[in-house]
Amino acid sequence: MKSEIETLGPCKIKIKVEIPTDEIRDKVEEKYNEVRQNVQLPGFRKGHVPRPILEKRFGKSVEADAKVDLIEKSIAKTLEEKKIQAVGDPDMDPEKIEFALDKPLNFELTVETKPEIKPKDYLGVAVTKKKSEVTDEDLTKALDRLAEARAEWMPAEVVADDDMVIADLTLKDGETQILSEENMRVVVSKDIEVAHQPAPQVYKALLGAKSGDTRSAALDMPADHKDEKLAGKKVTFAAVVKEVKHLNKPAINEEWAKSLDYESLDAVKTELKRRLSSEKDAAALRGVETEILDDLLKKHEIPLPEALLRKFAERSEERAKLDLQLRGISAEEAGKMVEKERDGSRGELEKTLRSHFLLEAIGQKERIFVTEDEVESRIDQMAMAYRRNPGEVRGELEERGQMSELRSTLREEKIRRFLREKAKITETN
Repeated sequence: MKSEIETLGPCKIKIKVEIPTDEIRDKVEEKYNEVRQNVQLPGFRKGHVPRPILEKRFGKSVEADAKVDLIEKSIAKTLEEKKIQAVGDPDMDPEKIEFALDKPLNFELTVETKPEIKPKDYLGVAVTKKKSEVTDEDLTKALDRLAEARAEWMPAEVVADDDMVIADLTLKDGETQILSEENMRVVVSKDIEVAHQPAPQVYKALLGAKSGDTRSAALDMPADHKDEKLAGKKVTFAAVVKEVKHLNKPAINEEWAKSLDYESLDAVKTELKRRLSSEKDAAALRGVETEILDDLLKKHEIPLPEALLRKFAERSEERAKLDLQLRGISAEEAGKMVEKERDGSRGELEKTLRSHFLLEAIGQKERIFVTEDEVESRIDQMAMAYRRNPGEVRGELEERGQMSELRSTLREEKIRRFLREKAKITETN
């Protein structure tokens, strides 16, 4: 077999392959032997059917099978010998390639490849890190959130700020009904939204409502609304209130602290402050890693394989459509909404891919890899968080084909941590 490589541009090459006739005949003979050993024809013992009869009965399928086998193995061999890291499937159609026993098999294909990156200037990147101080306001909010977690929704007479209503909701354009939902739970707060738009009019309309009341408000939808049915429309929101509930939060005092199995309220505050400090420090470190990577992306030209980018974009759009449909938006409208966001999401996808390739190149150069002990440790953490058996979690990851993704995530985390540890970090307020 002979092969030649021609560079067509960044991340794209053409491979020309020629397979000589002796290899073709050997492969065809191999395929006939396989057929002979596996078919049973009347009048012949298994494994003893004459070649002419096999040719008459199976000739076309044998040659087609031999051709595909020769093409696939020659491509794999070429990529391995030339050390080509291909992404996506080769651009070729085997059915259009001429095949004969008395002349060489010639074909060519285009392949997209990983970008060649020579990492530079990635050690000692100068970045800033915010001090992760826990303020009194942070602690107060954390205590309030903890109390809310133990709060209960209790029946109430009249809707007040931050109360919940259970209501039948409609949205109309004149007499045309656009949306209708029954028994929806809505928290009546100043930041309430309708159809993904701030709706202070609805907040004001619902305040003071009682069970059995109908409240309505007129809303002006923006001209660039994601849902074309609503774009630029003056619509009417209506709510038939069925129930009113008030969130009954426990008082934050010593008795409440003891109900949480703490010795005192001060002990609760100490524990919350420790958690907040840990969370803030982790967020600050993630910010440092992001700043380092943004700096490095500016220093490296990283062309992207179009096929891979297209595949990433398609997967991302399908996930976004599914999320919208799960929120009650029709498949057609979800498709239109995702299409409007396509340009912006593509930019984020490009950045994600460039970051991935750059981190991979740095990891390769620095010989940063993930051990099986590290994989097991992460699975144990996931199992603890899900309150599951580690073996069950691993089994599910393997069944869904997500183990390689887990290893890739862990490796990127290690590389990011390595870059952070080597960076020149200045702490700021």
